[in-house]
Amino acid sequence: MISEADATTRLQSALSRVDSRLELDRGAIRYVTEPYPGVEYGLRLGEAGALLFMPEGDFTAPDWEARLFKRLEAAKRYLEEFPTG
Repeated sequence: MISEADATTRLQSALSRVDSRLELDRGAIRYVTEPYPGVEYGLRLGEAGALLFMPEGDFTAPDWEARLFKRLEAAKRYLEEFPTG
């Protein structure tokens, strides 16, 4: 099981490589076991925000950096679709 602190550190590390405008909502990070083990986290891009989920395996696999980068790139594209203003 990955700790919330480790998940936060890994997410923050990957976010800095994806886009400096992405903001992690540290208050919305929590480990869940049901229905699948993983981490819920809040992510913001400007005024757009979403509560997202990442499976635990993405945090603990040997290639976790590449996995997080790929998922956060997808989250960024999702958040860019929200209207602004």
